[in-house]
Amino acid sequence: MDFDLRQWLLILGPVFIIGVLLHGYLRMRAGQNQIRMKLDKSFLTDTGDEDVNVDDLSMFKAELPNGGARVINASEDELDEDVPVLMESVDLPSISAIDLPEPEAEQFIDDDVIDIVPGTEIASADIVADEVADEEPVFGKAPPARKQEALPKPEKFVVINVLAIDDPFPGQRLLEILVESNMTLGEMDIFHHLLETGESAFSLASAVEPGTFDMKVMDTFSTPGVTLFMRVHELLDPLKVLDEMLTVADCIALELGGEIRDESRSVMTSQTIEHCRQSIREFQFKHSA
Repeated sequence: MDFDLRQWLLILGPVFIIGVLLHGYLRMRAGQNQIRMKLDKSFLTDTGDEDVNVDDLSMFKAELPNGGARVINASEDELDEDVPVLMESVDLPSISAIDLPEPEAEQFIDDDVIDIVPGTEIASADIVADEVADEEPVFGKAPPARKQEALPKPEKFVVINVLAIDDPFPGQRLLEILVESNMTLGEMDIFHHLLETGESAFSLASAVEPGTFDMKVMDTFSTPGVTLFMRVHELLDPLKVLDEMLTVADCIALELGGEIRDESRSVMTSQTIEHCRQSIREFQFKHSA
């Protein structure tokens, strides 16, 4: 019966593998019996050697990986020499947790420190409550209302212009009309109509900058118009003052040939005057104390 190569490999392969494994197993068993410890006998002491001091260290020095440390016995003469080593022992007092003083407890409240002596009871929280009573709101009560900053008081002005139609207003004639209307030159070098209290009810300035009047040159002075204005927010009866201001404006316009106009320099009609009155009433109603 003939065998081809494949059949021979299938037969001899397992036999070869089993032989290799068996050979390795036998070599491992044989090698275990040949392991020996090689020790340096110079580190061991002989039995009966009485001159050598045997201690625990010398008994185990042969078992150390590096052969052990070498111990040298120093004589008493050698110890007397100056050696930079602390030779005498120092007795240190034993310290235990019981001998330590108990630290004083401290309680911080804001920037103040309250020392609490050990063995005494801590005071109640009333101390803390008294210190923060002004800042912390009481439970169940609304916190105190903060003071609101005072807002600037609203202002309102009424302006009336009297403009020349043809020729400018002569200074001397304008001065005479103003004096007859109980107006006097005062603060800021302009004319004022004064109240009984001495305060200004309304004022009159020149329509040309800087708007002031110089009494020394009134005979040569002329202006194309004048401006009358009142501070409604400073008056107790601004409607009455408005009527007086309109009276002075009418007199100037009639005597010097001018025309009354509002703050935008539009012609001031009866409807414009009534609208001005209504705005003053609304301001008083809204901002009355």
